[in-house]
Amino acid sequence: MTSKKIVLITGAADRAGREFAQYFASNGYEAIIHYGESHESALETVKLIEKNGGSASAMQCDLCDADSIERLIASVYDRHGKLDLLVNNASVFWQDHFPDFSVAQLDHAWAVNCRAPILLIKAFYEQAKRAGAEGAVVNVVDQKVKDNFHRDHFSYTVGKTALGHLTQMLAIGADPVLRVNAAFPGLMLPSDDQTQADFEHASRQATPLRRIASPHDVAAAILLLSSPAYNGFDFVVDAGQNLVKVEQDVLYAHRTPEIHRRR
Repeated sequence: MTSKKIVLITGAADRAGREFAQYFASNGYEAIIHYGESHESALETVKLIEKNGGSASAMQCDLCDADSIERLIASVYDRHGKLDLLVNNASVFWQDHFPDFSVAQLDHAWAVNCRAPILLIKAFYEQAKRAGAEGAVVNVVDQKVKDNFHRDHFSYTVGKTALGHLTQMLAIGADPVLRVNAAFPGLMLPSDDQTQADFEHASRQATPLRRIASPHDVAAAILLLSSPAYNGFDFVVDAGQNLVKVEQDVLYAHRTPEIHRRR
């Protein structure tokens, strides 16, 4: 068994998950990079961490498959003998609205954005209890769930809203084996059809501070929430984006002036 703490980060092959993995590896964790279909990107993340002196490995799991989720957590324990921290970061995200949404897409978003984190926590709980160990979970949600709803990304938001309102219930149910907390980030990286110029413009306009909370900022918050002092706690990490009420997602509302358009 490794002396390092083990963190499993779902959806860590690229984007914010990759940056979370690099942050934890730089803070002494061995990072397990979960991926669904992004095998090459996951290996690139592992290589990047190892190049910088950290430890990492990649594990595949279909988060829509309950059996695959159980096998993922069992594989972590088979390989490492423990799991210290689970970061439920993976999500699926696309533009749709109520009432014009696809039932198939709604079901898919629900499976990945809410059901999978619950099943991952359940499998982690059972393995940790069997091992006589304790651990921590941080669910990555979305600042909009904190009373800043708009009409965009309906299917994505349904699952995130359910997950975001389960922190205390999951913490109570998992006690005393697991501590469960949640981080609620805002805009972190370019999304959908944002150009880099759009993203930089939105980053200046979306918060009172005229800056956003970066993936590095959110990773630091996740690390904080993993400590024994926190349980059943919701932590909004968005540089104040939640304070600015919106009628549509900031990635559409704040375009560079020459191409600004409403969605």
